Amino acid sequence: MIDTHAHIDADAFDEDRDEMIQRAFDQGVEAIIIPAIEPKRFEGVLSLCTKYDAVYCGMGVHPHNANDFDNQAETFIINQMSSPKVKAIGEIGLDYYYDFAPKDIQKQVFRRQLHLAKEFGKPVIIHNRESDADLITILKDEQNGELTGVLHCFSSNINILQSALDLNFHISFTGNITYKKSILDEIVKATPLSRIMIETDSPYMTPVPHRGKRNEPSFVQYIAQKIADIHQVSVEEIITMTTHNAKSLFGLPILLIGFLIGLTAFPMYAQDEQEDERGEEIEVVAPQKPFPYSRFIGFGPSVATNTIVETLTSLDANQRGTRSWDGNPAFGLSIAYNPLEFLMVDLGLMNTRNNAKLKNADKVPGTPTDPDVYTVAHLTARAIANPRGKVSFFLSGGLNYLSKRVYATNVEFTDDSQLGFNAGAGFMVNIPTEYGMLIPIAEWRLDFETKNNVTRIPNVSPYNSWGNVEISTFYSLPKLTILWYPKF
Repeated sequence: MIDTHAHIDADAFDEDRDEMIQRAFDQGVEAIIIPAIEPKRFEGVLSLCTKYDAVYCGMGVHPHNANDFDNQAETFIINQMSSPKVKAIGEIGLDYYYDFAPKDIQKQVFRRQLHLAKEFGKPVIIHNRESDADLITILKDEQNGELTGVLHCFSSNINILQSALDLNFHISFTGNITYKKSILDEIVKATPLSRIMIETDSPYMTPVPHRGKRNEPSFVQYIAQKIADIHQVSVEEIITMTTHNAKSLFGLPILLIGFLIGLTAFPMYAQDEQEDERGEEIEVVAPQKPFPYSRFIGFGPSVATNTIVETLTSLDANQRGTRSWDGNPAFGLSIAYNPLEFLMVDLGLMNTRNNAKLKNADKVPGTPTDPDVYTVAHLTARAIANPRGKVSFFLSGGLNYLSKRVYATNVEFTDDSQLGFNAGAGFMVNIPTEYGMLIPIAEWRLDFETKNNVTRIPNVSPYNSWGNVEISTFYSLPKLTILWYPKF
């Protein structure tokens, strides 16, 4: 999960900020984005980003503080654009509920910060309260195909939602969608999962069941669960999609796996202490335990769940979006060769079918209705950290040869073959038996295509109005392989 909007620099967290951030990480929050709101708090926001690896920020001036936006503030924001921790311009926008700054000043400051976002290629984090008409007008004026961002804490009507989506913006929801009197279910339902993100807006907008308490990033799970309930999908799917959306929009790093942290100490040998003739302690290094069986050549089946993620860019209509299909079963075989104890070379073949895509398309008479089929041959090297351990950890990388057959239910019929690459991480369990070594391998692998396809998508809204569409694809595969190394 990624909390895409949390004011953890606020005074409300001064007494337990470190503990609050740790709670978020313990509850599965992968990253937190702090949107700055006023120049006097810029330094505090940046210091938190420096202190915590997984905390990022936006630099901007909130409409409440529009009177404080001057050349000095603008220069400070510009100077931070090269920082790897500054991922956006924000929080910016319009707020007509309060009169902390005149409307004309708000609009002027909003436009100036939108110009900065386009100049430096940053997404924007937008605040909107009772200013729908002016906000959409300004965004339409400023959208030149280069402006991206998110309307945070969205609570406007369906027409504003559609306008924001048409302008290529993401939509973020917070704790107010969990309230009993919320009227936002229809809006949440109408928002495509490829555009949704989640946030807490901490310390405000506390979700049920903690309403009435101070909000904090660890509560973002309740927003994810509510969106899952409304869309009638699993919360895991919402977490996967919103995390992908946030990483894609804000350019956050993709972490392969977390359990490899701390692999610096693995037991290759044991030490003991004895006394020599003079009564002095000496250190004795015990001999290495012999490896039960040589791992030379092994083979076995593989199963995986293949999530297909596509980024779509219209070449004719200045539109961009993402879509994905989760949980497509994939099956295959692997042959492994160990030229060195710490190196495993895996030659394998996997096949998967995307049946889910058929459900999302309008059937057109005369067009094929077969599922999309993907066949991947891979040559992957696994670098094993502790090959003599009962449980061994590894990182992997290699080449793919992908053959896919995509049918006309969703796109014009294509047959395509291309080279790609893969990267992954995982662990294996070494189980000696009287017949040889049995090695279950659990890994998460990402397969990347190297060639983008250009086609039309005539059967799926809204892509049927996009004209020629360029599609970039990658595949996420949590994978289980069971290898048997015979005893020679």
